[in-house]
Amino acid sequence: MLLYLNEITESKVVKNVEYVIAGDEFGESAKVKNVALKVEFYRAAEAVSLRFFGNATVQTVCDRCLTDLELEMDIDENYYLFPENTPDVDYFYSGEEIELDGFVRETLVMNMPGKVLCSEDCKGLCPKCGADLNQGDCGCRDSGE
Repeated sequence: MLLYLNEITESKVVKNVEYVIAGDEFGESAKVKNVALKVEFYRAAEAVSLRFFGNATVQTVCDRCLTDLELEMDIDENYYLFPENTPDVDYFYSGEEIELDGFVRETLVMNMPGKVLCSEDCKGLCPKCGADLNQGDCGCRDSGE
């Protein structure tokens, strides 16, 4: 999705984000679906403010027991872009347009939790036989007994 600099004014504007995510873009075990994001943008002098907000669903697995689960993410991220030759800035623009796809992808990645659990008390897998300890004791001596 592109924003054209000539449409970015000092007044805040909100648009729906149009973004297509390839199936495995977030790794083998995490797929993002149901992305419902909006972008709010405006210009302050030469700087451009972008705010992405909304929600998305991540289809992934528990980091301990590998159970499939869906995780709902509420998203609210801000970026400030400056002209290309501005020193010591993280984000910049050049030309007459700003490509938003990279910002959307970064926003989604930054909002994914570092550790995904099916529940706070997930017992994980037995290190010896691989049984899901949430389903009951597997009987292995190394299962934590």
